[in-house]
Order: sequence, then C-alpha cells, then structure tokens
Amino acid sequence: MLLVSFVGVVLGTVSPAWSANVAPRVHAYASTAIRLEQPAGLAIAPNGDLYIADERLNEVLLRLPSGTLRVIAGTGTAGFSGDGGLAIQAQLRRPNAVALGSNGTIYVNDEGNDRVRAVLPNGRITTVAGTGGVGGKHINVGSLATKVALAPSDVTIGPRGELYVATANDVVGLSSSGVISSVINLTTTPGITLRYPQCDPEAIAFDRTGDLFAGCGNSRELIERTTRGHYKTVEASYRPHDFPGMAFSKGGALLMANGEVLFGVIDDHATPLIGLKSFANSVVCVPSGIVVSTNGTIYTDCQSGDGFDTGAGLVKITPGGAIVLLRLWKEQ
Repeated sequence: MLLVSFVGVVLGTVSPAWSANVAPRVHAYASTAIRLEQPAGLAIAPNGDLYIADERLNEVLLRLPSGTLRVIAGTGTAGFSGDGGLAIQAQLRRPNAVALGSNGTIYVNDEGNDRVRAVLPNGRITTVAGTGGVGGKHINVGSLATKVALAPSDVTIGPRGELYVATANDVVGLSSSGVISSVINLTTTPGITLRYPQCDPEAIAFDRTGDLFAGCGNSRELIERTTRGHYKTVEASYRPHDFPGMAFSKGGALLMANGEVLFGVIDDHATPLIGLKSFANSVVCVPSGIVVSTNGTIYTDCQSGDGFDTGAGLVKITPGGAIVLLRLWKEQ
C-alpha cells in the first residue's frame, strides 16, 4: 500500500550533504552506456544528476536529467588499476555504493578491492581508504586511512561533510587530510542486545543531528546510535537485499529499503510506505539504492533477488505518490 500523504508531507525535500554551488559534474566520460546490470548504491546531486554504482558492470555511471547514461569510472573489466589517472581508464571490482562530497568528489565503495576510491572533479581517481588487504583488525584513530586494511560495505557523508566508511563491525570517519578521525565500534551496543554479536553494517546514514543509523546485515536489525553513544532498535525485522539503501529527507524522515518495501522511519518507528513487489504490469522491483532529490522525488534502483527474475531497472516515485518505471533492462 502507498501512503501518499505520508510521502508528500513527511518526506518533504532532502537537504543534500554537498552544496549546489560546487562543480556539478566530473568532466571525463566514456562512451554512453546502454544498460544497467546490477545497480547497487545511488547518490544524487542538487541539479538532478544521478550516480549509480553497478556491481556487475564494475562501473560507476551518471544518469543525466535527460535520461542519458554515461560511464564516469571503470572500464567494465573487474580489477584494480588506474589510481592517479582518469577514472574511466581505471579498473573497479564490484563497486556497490557512492557518496558525494562537498567539493564535488564522488566517493566509490570499491568493495571487491577492499578500498574506497574518489573520483575527483577533474575526472581522475585515487584511493582514499583501504589497502586491498583483508580488513577486520583493530583500527586506530590517527592512522592514515590508505595504510589501514578495511572491508568496506558502504560509504556516506556525515553532518559536517566528512566521509564515513562501514567496514566489518566498525563505522570509520575520515578527516579531509585522509586520517582516521573516529571509529564507532558496533560490537557493543549499550541499551540494546543485537540478535547476533556482529552487526555487519550493510547500510549507514547520519541524520542532521549526527545520530548514526546502521542496517545490520548479520543481526537483521536497523539500529540508531545517538551522539551520546546510546543505542535504539528502530526495526527488529530488517531484511536487506544485498545493498540496501538509506536516505534522509529535509523533514528528518529516514527512508530505507526492507525487503520489497520502502519504509519511512519517524520518531524511531518504521512505517511501510511503498510496496514495490509488483507494479507496472507485474514487474517485480527489489529496491537497492535510495536517494531523494531536492524536490522530494524518490529514486530507487531495482535488481533481481530472492528468486525474482526482473533484471535491473530505475524507478522514480513522485512527491504525489506516482510510481514511474524509468527503464527496465530484462535478464536475457
């Protein structure tokens, strides 16, 4: 069921983590892309540019407001190469999340390479966190992020514009100089008891007050950590599909993917908003990445999962509640 009034009134408009005055686009493109394969994370710019991390293509794509798809990072061949050069000539391996920095930098969670990489406004790429080695060991504040082994699963921008990385059972903050400035360990969660000891955050987001929301892939719970270090269980039956997304509205509502449903979280309560299991002539959408534009439009990408065979697609949900299938790429 679609609660139109909830979407239109509560979600409102998003407050992006980056300024509309920065350089709007990366200036180096490969040839126009024709399809998505396994879209995962999404990020959106104030001008409507939509960034898509496609795990199967091993690329990051830009969807222009006109609908044109362009490759901005990755060659399409899985691997690791290209730091210091143009991002379109660099290899990625299973990128699954993207985040936009305040200066127009696009942060890419290069999951298969155990690194976080940055596509700079000049189109060049560099590693900003991770060594390519297996992560999971103790992480020290003050360490250079490129010297620390990580197992990154998501990236997001904090309330003051800093980059945060979910890795193993930690959420790591990076300073502008690339030094680890904070480590939030989710092994202990004062105030609540997780279903399983390891949270294994698959999705992270901060609200405007600085509270951290983490979707625990292992314990199957959505939890909130306040700025004072206290924890709350927001959703005790969290069922992510591979790369669940989260997005905050200007009104303070958290939108998240849980199964085939988009949920809104208000005052620590999760409310089903939009069921995407079947629409547009019985097309099944398993939501993955989620973003909200400046005018309140919701975008989500769809990928097959749990036995569904739909291929990949992009869906737009207007502030009035209309669900629009922008494009569907069927599995062959």
